[in-house]
Amino acid sequence: MYESFYGFKEKPFTLTPDPRYFYPSRAHREALDHLLYGIREREGFIVITGDVGTGKTTLCRAILQQLEEGTVTALILNPILSEDELLRAILRDFGLTGAGHTKNELVAELNEFLLKTIVAGRRAVLIIDEAQNLPLKLLEQIRLLSNLETERDKLIQIILVGQLGLMRHLASPGLKQLNQRVSVRYRLPPLTYQETCQYVYHRLMVAGGTAGVSFSSGALRAIYAFSQGVPRLINLAADRALLQGYTDQTREISKRRAAAGIKSLLDDSPEPGRLRWFARWALRVAVALLLLGGAAAAGFFAHRWLADWTAAQAVSPPVVTVPPPFAAGGPEGPAAPAPPEVFGVLIGTFVTEAEARTMEQRLVQRGYAAAVARQPAAGGPGSFSLLVGRFVGMSRAEETRDRLVREEGFTDARIVRTSEEDATR
Repeated sequence: MYESFYGFKEKPFTLTPDPRYFYPSRAHREALDHLLYGIREREGFIVITGDVGTGKTTLCRAILQQLEEGTVTALILNPILSEDELLRAILRDFGLTGAGHTKNELVAELNEFLLKTIVAGRRAVLIIDEAQNLPLKLLEQIRLLSNLETERDKLIQIILVGQLGLMRHLASPGLKQLNQRVSVRYRLPPLTYQETCQYVYHRLMVAGGTAGVSFSSGALRAIYAFSQGVPRLINLAADRALLQGYTDQTREISKRRAAAGIKSLLDDSPEPGRLRWFARWALRVAVALLLLGGAAAAGFFAHRWLADWTAAQAVSPPVVTVPPPFAAGGPEGPAAPAPPEVFGVLIGTFVTEAEARTMEQRLVQRGYAAAVARQPAAGGPGSFSLLVGRFVGMSRAEETRDRLVREEGFTDARIVRTSEEDATR
């Protein structure tokens, strides 16, 4: 739509994993080095993980272009298959017929091909993307493929690429043997702000040059605040910013135009008001049933309300305010019995609501009950805190904090009382 206006040969911010647009950030270069080392040294399994949209599939396609001459490869992008279907897909991607009628015949065909490959002095590499979707049975089948070997060498190098849940999957007791064979692991983090700026201009140049367009520093900061360095979100925000510039018939992408483009993305959320209305209605029904003595029915409706409310948060969660400390009593009489302490995990504090919302949505997509809390400040707009969970008792809060530190990388996560912002030691 806007390509000719800016002088591009093609759209620079498409979501397809085109290796021509691969941006070698520090982390992506390290991931490539890990992959090339593991393949060259014929290591065991290699596992590359990263959050949604961090460029894993593009990395898969980029590695295919950097392998040594004579390396034969199979790339499986959709592993939701049966055992036989997976074997046939691997054989076909290696250029074989996959004509066997049984699993043993398919494995025999693969084994014969791999033996011929290694005799010819070549390497065979199998890359499976979206590996977090592989069920236990298929992962065990893949482990058995790694048993194909000579007295000296593995016949096939297997690379598993997937979202962060893949590591939890591999850590399950049923996959202990496979997990022990993983010799190279690497996790792709989001881009830094500086890398985000370089990423934007890298894609502009690949698409045809940067002479026809410029992004202001404010625009780049707005894109980074929205995306938090996730390449897929950068693509979405930058594409809408260019569209806004085209609408305004200008090649200067300002902070205002970038913000307008990002707002159009957020406005695409489907009917958040209806979801919030349903959540309020379900809560009222649960309270009414509880007052009538229907405890079991109230529990059922409360459970349903919580599930629907959590889903609503992923679409358009409201700002919640952390309530003030409970009163301690006074001259009117003794204090009321203290309610049970409720704790949450504080991820961090953000200057803008947009930054907090972006991180909140990512956590909700990962299965956490995250919510933004507005922290008013005297004489100013205040800030926005991001909290995870409301736990009665410390133990569950500690478990969640440890999980956020271990699996999500939030090393500054700390436990707070949701009734007050004092840190709990």
